[in-house]
Amino acid sequence: MVEALVLSRKEKALLFFLLSFFTFLVLLASFLLPNIVLMVIFNSVFLFALLFYLLLYLNKSGHGAQKLPKSFPSVSIIIPMYNSKNTIKACVESVKKIKWGGKLEIVVVDDCSNDGSREIIKKIKGIKIITHKKNLGKAVALNNAIKRVSSKFVVCVDSDSYPQEDILLKTVGYFEDKEVAAVTCLVLPDKKDSLIQKIQHIEYLAGFGLNNTLLSSISSTYVVPGPYTIIRKSVFEKVGYFQQGNLAEDMEFGLRLKKHEFKIINCFDAVVYTDIPNTWKNLFKQRDRWSRGGVFNFVKYKELFFNKKNSDFGFFVMPFLFATQILTVAIVIRMFLFLLSDLFVTFKILFEYFLSGGFFYIDLSGIILPSSIYFFAVTYLIIIIYFVIAFRLTKQKLSFKEVPVFLILIFIYPYFITLIYSQSYFKEMIGVGGEWLRVSI
Repeated sequence: MVEALVLSRKEKALLFFLLSFFTFLVLLASFLLPNIVLMVIFNSVFLFALLFYLLLYLNKSGHGAQKLPKSFPSVSIIIPMYNSKNTIKACVESVKKIKWGGKLEIVVVDDCSNDGSREIIKKIKGIKIITHKKNLGKAVALNNAIKRVSSKFVVCVDSDSYPQEDILLKTVGYFEDKEVAAVTCLVLPDKKDSLIQKIQHIEYLAGFGLNNTLLSSISSTYVVPGPYTIIRKSVFEKVGYFQQGNLAEDMEFGLRLKKHEFKIINCFDAVVYTDIPNTWKNLFKQRDRWSRGGVFNFVKYKELFFNKKNSDFGFFVMPFLFATQILTVAIVIRMFLFLLSDLFVTFKILFEYFLSGGFFYIDLSGIILPSSIYFFAVTYLIIIIYFVIAFRLTKQKLSFKEVPVFLILIFIYPYFITLIYSQSYFKEMIGVGGEWLRVSI
């Protein structure tokens, strides 16, 4: 088990101050402004972001398509492995099918597995194996392999992921631009049998497909996803290696690349399939790690906020993402406080009513249709358009049977994510330890 890094006291204090400040603003606005005004304000911010992405798509619709290479430099594919007996063989076999005209080597790093994974990879021919005598974590496993290989490019592939055979042919060409440090791709779930897997499938199409492609079109991609990322090896000598103990080492490294003014490109034409959580409990654990890693890394790289060297990322993307998440947590606190207040008042009225000899009855006459319903209708229309564009960009189709899943995704699933955001912020503020978990099997 590798313990997670925690924020320093000053950073925890900063996070506490920001959350308190946003909560104060939300509570102040709640007392000074009518609820309808608050709903319109909060919804307007969300609507602005969606419109921004839609307009960006119309302007950058060709960005992220495959770019074939003019030469075939040497490539090393590194697969960090820990207790992956159910996926490692399929992962290696899919990697071995990758087409490439130059030198290609496959390195599997066994991070002291104890479930029989080591015995499985020993039987696979055509790969190099690095064995750790104790569990050191994914970051160390990657770093040890990267330092040993001499290829011009390094590909990092999770042990539960399966790249398409043309993935290198579609991504290497982007490195003709010397400022490009890494190229990612479209990440899709390898299964969509259950409801939870179908929800994630649509979510991945929008997140790893449309969202990441649009961000890379304005040099604002800040994550190098574990399922597949190809990185120029010389970059490690300039910015350092993956950070041990970071719950989101792929995000931390991506932000470090942004700090050094490197580009990260997302190629939506290249696809890697990855194993995903198949229960709500495991999904919660995975997203908790992602969310906590995001909070930790955003605070660690606070100097990137409003950074003039990358104005799109520094003045819009990073502030908006962080403010949206922390504002979401502030709103949850506001809802909880108002709920307690309403419950107290309700029980007080009922208690006094029963004492006066009255009887309980239900009065529905006060129910009215909020005047903001039309505003919300427009917002959800834009959300639907956003997902339609995501499907078009990634060349996927939504079947009629998946429509109920889509409705759950846009109407109910956000509350689940909001819950994760909220508890993640409090965990980071109090410094609760954590570990990198495999939660999908």
